[in-house]
Amino acid sequence: MRRAAAAYLVLGLLLAPIPLLNVLQAESAAVVALAAYFISGGAAVRAFGTTSMSVWRVMGRQEAALLVPLAVLLLAQIWAPNCTLGQGLLFYALFPGITVVFAVAVAYLLRGLSVSRPGWVLSGLGGLLVVAGPLYDLGLHPQFYTYNHVFGGVLGPIYDEQLAVRPGLFAFRGLTLLWALLAVLLGQRVRGHGSRWAVLACALALGAGYVWSSPLGINTTAASLQERLGGHTRTAHFDLYYDSTQVDAATAADLAAAHEAEYDWVRGQLGLTADGERPRIQSYIYPNPDTKGRLTGARTTSVTPVWLDTPQVHLLRDRVSQSLGHELAHVVSRPYGLPGLQASWAPGLIEGWAVALEPPSPGPSPDDLVRTAAQSDTTTTLAAEAGAVAQRLSPWGFWTGRGAVSYATMGSFIRYLLDQYGPARLRRVYAWGDFEGVYGRSLDTLAKEWAAHLRRAPTVSRAAHAVVTRRFMRPSLFEADCPHYVPPARRHYQMAQRAARRRDTTEMVRHLDKALDARPRYAAAQEALARHRLAQGQASAVRRQIDTLSAAARTAPLQVARADAAVLQRAPDTARTLYARARAQTPGYAHGFRARLALRDAVADRPSVVRVLTSGDSAAAQARRLADTGFQNASVQAWQAVRWMDARQYRRALPLWERLDAPVRAGRPRSWHRAWELQRAAWGARSALRTDATETARRWAARATRQARVLGDEERAALFAWWERRAAESGITSRAGRSRLSPPNHASHLLVEAGESPTRASRCKVVPATIHNGSRDW
Repeated sequence: MRRAAAAYLVLGLLLAPIPLLNVLQAESAAVVALAAYFISGGAAVRAFGTTSMSVWRVMGRQEAALLVPLAVLLLAQIWAPNCTLGQGLLFYALFPGITVVFAVAVAYLLRGLSVSRPGWVLSGLGGLLVVAGPLYDLGLHPQFYTYNHVFGGVLGPIYDEQLAVRPGLFAFRGLTLLWALLAVLLGQRVRGHGSRWAVLACALALGAGYVWSSPLGINTTAASLQERLGGHTRTAHFDLYYDSTQVDAATAADLAAAHEAEYDWVRGQLGLTADGERPRIQSYIYPNPDTKGRLTGARTTSVTPVWLDTPQVHLLRDRVSQSLGHELAHVVSRPYGLPGLQASWAPGLIEGWAVALEPPSPGPSPDDLVRTAAQSDTTTTLAAEAGAVAQRLSPWGFWTGRGAVSYATMGSFIRYLLDQYGPARLRRVYAWGDFEGVYGRSLDTLAKEWAAHLRRAPTVSRAAHAVVTRRFMRPSLFEADCPHYVPPARRHYQMAQRAARRRDTTEMVRHLDKALDARPRYAAAQEALARHRLAQGQASAVRRQIDTLSAAARTAPLQVARADAAVLQRAPDTARTLYARARAQTPGYAHGFRARLALRDAVADRPSVVRVLTSGDSAAAQARRLADTGFQNASVQAWQAVRWMDARQYRRALPLWERLDAPVRAGRPRSWHRAWELQRAAWGARSALRTDATETARRWAARATRQARVLGDEERAALFAWWERRAAESGITSRAGRSRLSPPNHASHLLVEAGESPTRASRCKVVPATIHNGSRDW
């Protein structure tokens, strides 16, 4: 006991100063469990070899020794706040608590078998389980959790702030206890006592557990994922799997088009033009974080398990537009990674590669973000960022840093290498990060060249500062107080979302009220409640709700809700003032949302139109109802076109875009009109592409490209130029196909939805409800 207690004390003192590991949570419990297997197992081997002490007494003593690191972790709350103590105690019981039972039982069996060097055998068995378990789970299954008999388990990706505590964890730790019981029963049998029937019953229970491992949630197979999701769409290169109850045929076609277009872009950036023989890619699209966490262990993080034999990506439906190109860049990297792993050893290279190869986006580029951060933060410079490149290549340096900063910095650096030295060298350097051997220059020299390149840039995106202020200041998991803590307001908001998915509005409102009781200024809950009240026609309630908030607490969506309420109460001047305020609060890259605000401003004197727009009807139903309002001016027709696009009925939207007059009110600033014309061209191009009207799409995209360049928006100009090029290529292919009497090449497979990504370089969490459900709304 003294040796075990001393070892645990040393372990606790080692954990005490380390961020994240000094908080009693899943991570620290796993580390203690890993050490406890060897500490308690070694102590048990010695105890059973020198005394006739019962297995239960040794087990009890070793469990008591676990109080030593527990006391240190509890004491660490003085400098490492822990808001999840109850959950931490649960993990401590599940991980080291059960591991000690398992280790002592194995030691008891080994001593009974009289094997030579039982301590070494116990340690070897533990090492084998530590390595083989994750290799089996993560190497053969499309899952992002692993449960282990020794260290307990890893519950999901490091970027998931909220842990996915699945039923499979409890089932697996139950199996660990069954293994321990079997070891004790066998140990008793070899000592001449104990029941063979008990051994048989225990073995049968273990066998049943492994046979039913997938239904129990211990493992997730590809077949089970596909069965649970239900929907399937096949394209030239992809098999898309999605929840068939949430995704209709038109939405599935949009998803398929985005996959093909972004895959083609990424391959083109790497100079991979020949199609050749390539394995099909599986894309799993989950309807919400609860479903994704339950099936895979990753609630919100988009993941590409490149090490699996079948190329695949796993995405939330609301994150497809932000994450798809990034994840497909990981897929394309597989042939250039390390053997077996099919990825680089350096996380900075892995993620920098993906950020650098993402398709064009209207958001600020990684270059602009890094330049803006260096100019805004007095604690760093471009020279300092160049010096930090080597650190961000390493696993510890990358994962402990702030995610948005690491992604933007490495994405900018890798993009510089791609543009300056070409894709061939980038493909060669990817696996090992041998910059000296591939580029003939040291990493330090290349980083300094990159910093000099950033200094020479003539302009910086106007939206970059807002993105940097909001995203770069977000602490990493290692910096956060109370990691994995979900405040009561957020818990009730999540329960409200679940109720909304069940269409239980009574339960939804009850949880929203509780969320606001816990945190009155919780914007997401305020916005959801306001939208619900507007759908119910409760304009007065919305006005009272929002008027009680301070000006600082009124987000852009709340300003819109208050303005909609003013329209319904026939106060158009008040509504237009609020729409203008909402537009001023909206990020500059949210072009679709800003265009919708201009359209709302134009119908501020039409309560019947806004009543349709705020209803809970589907987009298609709203488009039909708008035709019956009695107003068929430009603004109403524009809203019809937008709603038909929201419903993915592009053939209905395209004629409206082509004959539409300017709906923006004459009294609004010129910038509103210019922004609308550009957005109209973007929406027209998208509608034309999705209806295979390639010449119309090329014309609209060319017009949008010119307008974006006039406005100095090079990011959007690059996006529209890509659309124009693809429309032209599709038109040539279609004409050639028709001349050979073969089916046309559908332009719908060449469209990428793009527009409202907060930044190409940020993998941080996005609140999708703030900007039209998080879609890249072009």
